[in-house]
Amino acid sequence: MQFSNLRMRLPLGGAAFAALALLSVGCSDSSNVAANHAATGSTIFVATTVPPSTIVSTVNPTDLLAKALGALGANYHFTSTFVVNGQQTLVADGDRVGTGSRLTITQTGAKVSYVILPTASYAQPENGDWQQLDTPPASTDPITALASPSAAGVLKEEGTKVRLRVTVLAATLGVAATGNADLEVVITDGVLTEVDYGTAVASGGVASVATVIGPVVDATAVVAPI
Repeated sequence: MQFSNLRMRLPLGGAAFAALALLSVGCSDSSNVAANHAATGSTIFVATTVPPSTIVSTVNPTDLLAKALGALGANYHFTSTFVVNGQQTLVADGDRVGTGSRLTITQTGAKVSYVILPTASYAQPENGDWQQLDTPPASTDPITALASPSAAGVLKEEGTKVRLRVTVLAATLGVAATGNADLEVVITDGVLTEVDYGTAVASGGVASVATVIGPVVDATAVVAPI
């Protein structure tokens, strides 16, 4: 996606965009801003290397994941934190409401607000004006991908908290990578509360992403700002 005349003013680029794909967990359409800026050939992995099959558990991971996604519903809040080579580089915070999303991305102290709708995306640099992005949102939706995983296993159980490894097609996350992607998904009291993953960026180094999901903060309808 090109930002047109916004591109030079938005404080987003480089390794941060390679990590931005998981923003889609909270805001599925906005992931495609990241998807089209992601480093070609990036590979997705999970830092934990314990094979899920070695964990003794009475939990059916596929059923637990399906129920957690059902409990999530259409309205929720998300905060994604991106760390590249040990340094926090970007935070994305916002709400998903129905088929629309509103969020703010903060990088090195600068902020950009986004409104994402099924038919259009809008961006507003801090102290700037809203402008419509020149490419319609794509349809990649990792929440849907989590609903149809190619594999799922239990990594850890801690009372009512269960950490799963969920394998999906990398393409469903909106990143420029082929093959499968492993996500670590945390389900607490039957509700999806966190999704973590890492990516090796083409420029070298490692980016890790943690997205915390919770109750929606602003449940009002998401509408076009202009």
